[in-house]
Amino acid sequence: MGVMFELTGEQEELAERLKNLDKDVKILWNRKGVVSMIDGLITIPVIRDIDESVRHFLMEYSALFGIRNDLSDLKFTTKVYGIGTSHIRYQQYHEDVPVTCAFTSVHPNEKSRIIMVKNNYHPVIPLDTKGILERGIPKEKAIKIVNSFFNAGTRLKRDTSAELVIYPKDEQYYLAWKVCISLKRPSEGYHVYVNVEDGKVINKINIFKRKTIGKGRVFIPNPIVALKDQSPSPDSDISEDYYIPVVLRGLDGSGFLRGEYVDTCDTPVRAYETSLLFYYKRGDSRFCEVMAYYHIDSFQRFIQKLGFKNICNRQVKVNACAEGVGSYFDPDTGAITYGSTRIPDAEDADIIIHEYAHAIMECQTHFFGMTDEGSAMEQGFGDFLAACYFSEEGDGFNRECMGEWSGIGNVLNCVRRVDSQKYYPEDFRGVGNCDSDSEIWSAALWDMYLALGGNSKEKDKRIKSRDRSIRLVLQSNFFLNPLSGFIDGAEAIIMANKHLYKGKDEGKIKGAFIKRGFF
Repeated sequence: MGVMFELTGEQEELAERLKNLDKDVKILWNRKGVVSMIDGLITIPVIRDIDESVRHFLMEYSALFGIRNDLSDLKFTTKVYGIGTSHIRYQQYHEDVPVTCAFTSVHPNEKSRIIMVKNNYHPVIPLDTKGILERGIPKEKAIKIVNSFFNAGTRLKRDTSAELVIYPKDEQYYLAWKVCISLKRPSEGYHVYVNVEDGKVINKINIFKRKTIGKGRVFIPNPIVALKDQSPSPDSDISEDYYIPVVLRGLDGSGFLRGEYVDTCDTPVRAYETSLLFYYKRGDSRFCEVMAYYHIDSFQRFIQKLGFKNICNRQVKVNACAEGVGSYFDPDTGAITYGSTRIPDAEDADIIIHEYAHAIMECQTHFFGMTDEGSAMEQGFGDFLAACYFSEEGDGFNRECMGEWSGIGNVLNCVRRVDSQKYYPEDFRGVGNCDSDSEIWSAALWDMYLALGGNSKEKDKRIKSRDRSIRLVLQSNFFLNPLSGFIDGAEAIIMANKHLYKGKDEGKIKGAFIKRGFF
């Protein structure tokens, strides 16, 4: 196991017991002397249902994870389903206060065998929360501090809220007010952690994820691919021939672009057609609405066909044409805004899917991207999802580019590419460079897609590779957590492949990650 500290007798006994259940079990320990990950195929006793069985497992092996044996410091938060898997997560509490990014997650398969456990538990938190709260600043003052910090004034979109949390930072623990603030002109959203003891800002996190039956017409995915020509400019007149007639499924019949998975209600001067015929051209903000509705709705239906019935299976509110801002996903409201500057982002379906990818990731792994690598992974995930999903359009023209239309005039003539030559860790830049660093992760995923058949001359094999690659990446997201990085992501995909495809082509998949420096 390679630990750098001495295990207790109970821990040694429990670790051996796990090895008896699965000789290939992999156990990783952290610096706190508790297990951070178990990777195996562990049969557990079935007690009434899987939830109770998992609780019994955690109680039996509590000494490994550092948790109390009655689980009194863990509270169940979510249970989501992958393909043949359940993903059960618990939140750590200390003196009834949630500990930020402190969790224990258990991942059993349909046969009630645990295939992975992830643990980021803090066994010793030396805080007297009641005493600190009595002498510290109240919630109202924390809100005033944050509003003043951002000079909010009339920029507030909604009332600023706050909740009490424990915030770990640099091996220290702080009782903090987590203050949620949302601003306009420009649109911004932050979670700000204010120290209860002295009112100082411990950390602030930008939460806006930026660049993620009727009839109408759209670009699929954009004019560059449709024309198979990179020369058009923002002022070019796009021929009628390159607008594709489409069916807009799931509309509620109200005359608005509102349906099962999308509602463009946040768009100014929104489209309204009692006939449910939405025929517009670019330059009209209503065309952006049709683009956003059609492509989000179609992608949600696509991933459901891949077997995922509950990933972001909800109505997403959209502003399809926000003047003067960039595109972003707001995890506090679950809404997506598509910016409109030189070329409206919603005229490019690559950008539409990229932003929707942020909503998908938030659904699968709440508040993912707390690390620099995680932020890069989320951006790279969105780029890969868009590029791979549209890889067959235009006979594969420019398929390695994400956002050719939105990115006209950029150095790459697109927003980003998924075939960079970047290598980890040499090309990883870290803080403030998640867009650039994202090309490491998207390129690894693209290499996997190519290795599984994406480079085949046969269209059927390419399509199978596209579907398999997207399925693997989506399934792997369930195994991630807010602190995951590149290597965690690569291991999660290997795990997803073992579960979905019994490890088929593992060498090809690992090869893609070895090529990028992850193994």
